[in-house]
Amino acid sequence: MKNPKIMAMNNAKDDLIVARATSPGAAALAVIRLDGAGVAALVNRLFETSGGASPADRPRRMILGRWLNPASGEMIDEGLSVYYAAPHSYTGNDAAEFHCHGGSVPSRQLIEAALSLGARLAQPGEFTRRAFLNGKLDLAQAEAVADLINAQTEAAARVARGQVAGALSAAVGAVREGLIALGAEIEARIDFPEETLEAADHLRLEGLFADGAGAIERLLATRRRGRLLREGARVALVGAPNAGKSSLLNALAHLERAIVTPHPGTTRDTIECTIDLGGVPLTLVDTAGLRASRDPIEKIGIERAQREIERADLVLLVHDVTAGGWPAALPWAGRAADLVVLNKIDLPHPRPAGGASPPALEVSCTRGDGLARLEREILRLLWAGGAGEGDTELAVNLRHGELLERAATSLAAARESFARDVSGELVMIDLYEALDALGEILGVETGDVILDRLFSHFCIGK
Repeated sequence: MKNPKIMAMNNAKDDLIVARATSPGAAALAVIRLDGAGVAALVNRLFETSGGASPADRPRRMILGRWLNPASGEMIDEGLSVYYAAPHSYTGNDAAEFHCHGGSVPSRQLIEAALSLGARLAQPGEFTRRAFLNGKLDLAQAEAVADLINAQTEAAARVARGQVAGALSAAVGAVREGLIALGAEIEARIDFPEETLEAADHLRLEGLFADGAGAIERLLATRRRGRLLREGARVALVGAPNAGKSSLLNALAHLERAIVTPHPGTTRDTIECTIDLGGVPLTLVDTAGLRASRDPIEKIGIERAQREIERADLVLLVHDVTAGGWPAALPWAGRAADLVVLNKIDLPHPRPAGGASPPALEVSCTRGDGLARLEREILRLLWAGGAGEGDTELAVNLRHGELLERAATSLAAARESFARDVSGELVMIDLYEALDALGEILGVETGDVILDRLFSHFCIGK
């Protein structure tokens, strides 16, 4: 059954659209993008070259000229235009770009001129949506375009570039192809029930089930990596007043973000700072010192610290070693610290003696002792339970993860039915569901793909 929303988008994929592709504001250049039926005629109406050759006559080449107001004939700006003939464009349609001077006036006037000639303003993401509808990108690649634009770290950008190039699509496609081949053999035996399945064949098909399940699990293992690279992580710095939480934030951020004084209770509110730690966008949150207080302002800060503890991915309990003893458990509900940071080891202090859980690290924010080790430990704790830094090209997002879970569940059901020698029709119901889930990641329908494979390899009907 066709998705009506996709059908509606498909019906409008040739409309002539225009949008500014660069950020607004003062800049050296601005880029205006056009796409759809009638682009060449619009460019010829607006753009005038000294040599007389239109960009539409020389596709994929920058042409110098000037844009004229179609109503008054006055010059709007001077710059470069390039025309892309279908299907050799980002979207697969006829397309063009105007490279004009930056600032709001030239780009606005060019867009208004295009609108006066029949174009309409593009919707958010419409150029990439057209690339998907025209088969230039699959859905996973289209999503990765947004990830690349929004990447906050080099590691996130590297993963997004790999997925735009098709790394995730190839991995999902390989699993899907394997299951299609498996389904084709099962379908063949449905059509030829007199053929018995030999023990060797049964073992081989069971191996195909196992291969598919293992590949899906490996993709699912990259979910945590995907979330960390795309969304980042929050690390709450908590502890008693004057433990050095603000100093630790400044030391990790390599800037004076938080006010540091020798007086306890300086931080009355949460202070945030986002850094790139090993490719992860890490938001450090300096919180108010946790203690009993009658000060109404300080009490609000402590309440906010409690909320940060609840939402943080990691909680670092900072303790001033010069105060002696071991940090006491602080009054947060249902959440223990992930790591104890023993601060101010550059000052005279008694040797801290305490429990081994949670682990503790010694640091000096003024001298820098232990900070590199602390950074490594933060990353280790964040990556725990998920794929680590070695997986440079794959990192599934939330949507992918949900679909992979669905595929894994359906494949497990099909595998169990096959192992119990249940009829092939029932095995195929679950196998088709697994294929449909994988197809949704790429934006393709399974449809008759197994039958197509069956006909091509088994010569049925001759």
